[in-house]
Parts: sequence; C-alpha cells; structure tokens
Amino acid sequence: MGDKRTRASAALPPPPSGGTGALIRPQHRPQGLLSRWGLPTGIGRAAGVILLLSLLVGLAVGESFRLAMEADHRTSFEDKAGRKATALLEQTARGWAMGAVIISGETNPSLLVAATRPDPPRQEGDDNSEAARHLERLAHRIGGDGAFVVNRAGLIVASWDAQGRTRLGHDLGFRPYVQNGLRGSDSVYAAVGSSTGDRSLYIAAPIRTTQDEPIAAGVVVGRIAMSLIDQSLRDWPGIALLLSPQGVVFASTRREWLLSVSGEVTPDRIRAIAASRQFGGAFDGPHRVRSLPFDPDADTVEINGTRFMSARLPLQWNDPGGDWSLVLLADPAAATPLAARLGIAAAAGVGTCALGLLVLAARGAATVRHQAALDGESAARQQAERSDRQARQADLIAHLLHVKTAAALAQTLFAGLARDLPLHQGRLYVTEDDGQHLTLAGSLGDSTVPERIGADDGLIWDCANTGQALCIEDFPAGAGQVPSDPGEVSLRVLRPLIRDDRVLGVLDVTSPSPTAHLDHRADLDALLPVLALQIELIRTRTLASDSLAEVRRQTESVRRQQDISQQTEDWFRTILDGMPVGLLVVDRSGRIILSNREIERLSGYSLDELLGAEIERLLPPAIRDSHVGWRNALTMGEDQVVRMGSERPALPLLTRDGTERRVEITLTQTPALGSQPPCVCAMIRPV
Repeated sequence: MGDKRTRASAALPPPPSGGTGALIRPQHRPQGLLSRWGLPTGIGRAAGVILLLSLLVGLAVGESFRLAMEADHRTSFEDKAGRKATALLEQTARGWAMGAVIISGETNPSLLVAATRPDPPRQEGDDNSEAARHLERLAHRIGGDGAFVVNRAGLIVASWDAQGRTRLGHDLGFRPYVQNGLRGSDSVYAAVGSSTGDRSLYIAAPIRTTQDEPIAAGVVVGRIAMSLIDQSLRDWPGIALLLSPQGVVFASTRREWLLSVSGEVTPDRIRAIAASRQFGGAFDGPHRVRSLPFDPDADTVEINGTRFMSARLPLQWNDPGGDWSLVLLADPAAATPLAARLGIAAAAGVGTCALGLLVLAARGAATVRHQAALDGESAARQQAERSDRQARQADLIAHLLHVKTAAALAQTLFAGLARDLPLHQGRLYVTEDDGQHLTLAGSLGDSTVPERIGADDGLIWDCANTGQALCIEDFPAGAGQVPSDPGEVSLRVLRPLIRDDRVLGVLDVTSPSPTAHLDHRADLDALLPVLALQIELIRTRTLASDSLAEVRRQTESVRRQQDISQQTEDWFRTILDGMPVGLLVVDRSGRIILSNREIERLSGYSLDELLGAEIERLLPPAIRDSHVGWRNALTMGEDQVVRMGSERPALPLLTRDGTERRVEITLTQTPALGSQPPCVCAMIRPV
C-alpha cells in the first residue's frame, strides 16, 4: 500500500556545459596538418609573410573565439545567477521559513497572549512558557537558532534561544522589521544582533488580534544564523556576496570583504550607517572603513589583475531602506581555457579547418542558447504553476481561518479542494465533547451520509479512535455511496484532524484519480493542522459566547441588587431628615458619623462640617474636657437609655456662630453592624 502511494519525481537534466568539449577536441589536428604540408626549413621573404599572416589570422580567430565563448558564458552565467537569487528568495522571503512565521503570527493564540500581556516579563522566570515552547518549535522548523515575540512597545516579551541567552525586555523598536511588522507587513532583515553580536537573518510577520486592526498586536520573529546564508553563497562556483541597501557587504565568500562599503565612502554616509545600528558597532569606532575593490553595478570588473563577469540581482525582502542585492562574480577564463584558445588559433592559422571549427563553435553556442531558452521557459512554466497553486492554497487557508461555524468550514474546504483536486465525495466530521460521537459538519457529492456516528461505527470511527490515516485503493463502485463508472479506480483517504494529541475530527475524501490525489497530497497535509486549529477555535468561541451570556446575567442581577440597596438608603435618609428632633451618631472615638437636617438647623453647621468632627465641638469649652471623660466612661447595656438635661438644668449646645442653646439630650447604644462596633446615638431637643 505504501509503495503505491510513493511517486518518484523525475530528476531534472543537468545544465548544458556550453559545448566547450565539442569545440576543444579538434585542437590536436593542426600538428598533423602542419607536418603533412611540410613547411620548408629555409625562411624566406614569402614564408615570413605567410607565417605573419597565419599568426595574425590565428590571433584574430582566437580572440573572436574568446569573445564568442565569453558572450555565451555570460548568458549562462546570468541565467544561473537569476536561479541563485530565486533560490535565496525561496530560502528566505518566499519559502517555508516565511510561511511558518506568518502562520504562527496569525494562528497561534499563545503568541497573541504574550504580545498583549499588560505586564511584559523582565526576566526569564516571568516568560510565557507556552509561547516559549512554540517559539522553540518554530525555530527548529525554520532551521534557526532563535525566535522571539515583540509587543507594540518594541520590547521582547517572549523568546527562545538555542544558546540559552535571555533576551526578555530588550528594546527592538528601532529595528525596521519590527516597525514593518507592527504596520502589518512581513519582511526579511539582515543585521548584527544587538544582544548576541552575531550576524543573523530575521524573518518577521505581524501578530494580529483582528485582520482589520491598523496596528498589529505584536511581531513574531524567527532568527536564522548567517552561517546558513554563508553556506549558500559558498555553493556558488565563483565569488558571491550579499550587499545591503546602504552598500555594506553583510556576507561574502571572501572574508576580507566582510563589512566593507561599496562606492564613495564619506563621513556623512558612515555616520548614517552607524546610526541605523544594523551592523552593531562595526562603524562606531575611529578605524579606517574598508572599500569594496570593485563597482558592483558594472557588468565586468577587474580584481587584482583578474577580470570577472559581474551580476547584481535584487532581493525583495521588504526592507524600508530598499532592496538587498546578491552580487555574483565568475571568471570568464573558465569558459575559454588558454589551451583551447591556442589550439583554435593554431588551427585557424593553417587553413580552412579554422573556419569549420568557428562554424561548429557558433552552432554549438546557438544550440546551447536555444536549449537554455527552452529550459528557462520550462522552469518558468513550472514555477508559475507552483506559484499559482501556492497562492490558491494560501487563499483557501485564509478563508478557512475566517469562518465562524463548522458548517461554513466544511463548505469552504470542499469548495477550495475542488479547484485543484477531482473529488467524487467528501465528508468532514467533528468530534463531540463527550468524545464518543462524531457530528457531520458538511459533505460533498453525497446526500445520504449519516449526521452522527457513534463508537465502532465503520471506518470513520476507526480513523478517529486510532488517530491513524486510512487509505483504500481500488475503491469499488457503489461502496459508501460513491458513484463510479465501470472499471474506474478510485482512492478513498480518511485523515484524522489532531491538535495537542487530541482527535478533533475526521476528513474523508474520495478521488477518481489516485495519481492526482497523490500529486496534491502535500497540499492536503498542509490543510490538516489548519482544520484542527479552526475546529478548536470554533469550539472555544462557542464556549466563550456561553460564558459571556452567563456573566451578563450575573452582572444584571448585581446591578438590580445595588439599585434596591440605594433605594433603601434613600428611604431611610428621608425618614431621618424628616424627624423633628436632632439626631447624631458618634463612634467610640467621639467622631460624628451620621446626622440629620434638624441638628444642622439647631447647630448652624452643614452636613460636610459635622461629619468626621468630634462631638465636643458642639459643647462649650468649659465642659469639653469633662465630657470626654464622661464619654469614655459610658457603658450601657443593649436597652439602656440615658437622658441628660431632663431632671436638671438643660445642657448648652454651642452653635456655629458661638451662641449657646439649652437642649435636652437622650443617649442610646446602637447595635454592631458588620465590622462597625456599637456606637452612641444622641437625640437632641431644644428646651
């Protein structure tokens, strides 16, 4: 079964050699021709002229051959350089690494939690462990040595580093890739790490709370050691270097050129490069800045007396400073070895054989160019097809991430799959909360599928129960309500949707073309984690909606209780303010904590002046000290009442304007209320 599913991809033919072998082989023939001609031993005037003419013809033909081969070699060189630049882009901005970082920023909730955390961690112990674990997996997936999350303030709030270095709290707000990410753009940025001091490649993508948000919640960044790019440059047979938008050599196969500057070196330019902090402290000191020994924009350059063909290709990494450049150099002498040129010149000098060799060289060069053109067109078509399919895949994933229900998820999935994959039938089942049943979310091409599947109920339950994919080849006609023509071979594949070791559903698809299905297997595999994630999000969203409804109900109940409490307080306040006697409540320290309007009228003090004041403020100075002693010595039972001024001369009440009024005072003890101990209530009547 596994052998049937494996398809061997045909190896591409090796690139053409340029036909140099066919042109070099005749170089041994001139010796035979010269000996056959039998040149005279005496050197006369005519022989000298002939030799001179032969030498001139040979030199002219040899030079023409060199120029022709260099032109052909340049075409091949430029084609290879373009493929090298495309491969570098595929490795960085357009490849799996960028895709993994983008999907992490859009789908991983732990990164969003870390980016929006109100109290960013400042040390390793405060880190978000779930985010750190995901960053570690992300770094391993892209072949990097670190990954981190930056919040809107530009601070690192979650990180993982292969060397165990702590980066929490570092401010990276000045980095262009952070600014790009907060504006919602992904980018690739090469720089010297502000904390590590190492040359690295930073692949960044925004972390969003919603797609309509103008500023992202944060930025997720994967860091790839520059050694991987250095290795890619070393694979080039000539000289290769990576040039920043400012003209600084950031990577090179010649280490002596590293961090040298192309073009004119001026103090203002060096200060601008140092201010960007992109290259660490390389341009901060007073040392002499090195200049690149050639112009990278020239087609042909000379270095230490050796000519090189040069090509400068842009790398669109979405850097605000401009495009990075891949500069590649190749020695044209490799296309025209000295022995070959001497052989061609010698053969051309003795006769018509030179013309034949030149014609053969021209024809060989034309064949090579034609074959290169055909190979380029074929590669372009294949690349366009891959790009279109990847674009449709990305569009489908984006639509899947925006659906709100399981039914919409199934409808969007099958509509997207049908664009590239011929399907007889499709079903999407979602595991219920009890884990013992599967519910149909949606189907394609079959209206008789069961809405609910229980334990031990066919292949779909087996797939969900074991968590293993099932593949049935040569699926018979009519089995499982799959229409099929006589003799037609179908392939049925059941795939579990797993997230965090939990089976969340089963995808069941049947295709009439096993070959087409296997060709698109990688695309289908890429959709499985997205489907599992979205099913989990739909469940979480449903639970959150139910919880929010319960919170709203409880909040409304509390609000009604508060309204009732406020109405009761207002009712008691109305009764107190309507009493015809003055009323004061005094705590154990002698502070007034309650009064009514009648006592305000008797004393002349406002409510704000009475509350918090000592009770002795309402007594004449002559009896204040003794009254404090009476108050402190007063001990009353629950129902004990003391009347002051009823059986002896009335007591004086000192008003706000300094006059005294004779009053009768009745004291009673109030019960304790919660944490408030018993207080003394004084009812005051004028005499």
